[in-house]
Amino acid sequence: MNVPLTTEILMDLKHKGYNILKSDNSVDDVIQHFVPTKVNDLWAFMSEFKEESATVVIEQILDVPEEVLKGKFLRVF
Repeated sequence: MNVPLTTEILMDLKHKGYNILKSDNSVDDVIQHFVPTKVNDLWAFMSEFKEESATVVIEQILDVPEEVLKGKFLRVF
């Protein structure tokens, strides 16, 4: 199931300890799907992921306008 990504959901994920939205999508994909992830060593994780990945740090997108989040979804299992 896919849930549209919103600022409210981002805040809830951060509160629950999630700090990464991991994605197999490219930054160029119009529709992007993310899986919330908890990473202990954020710097180590960031140094290893591919730049073309749509993976993001939750803290970095908390202040973006809702319209920027359009087309982005959480995968819920």
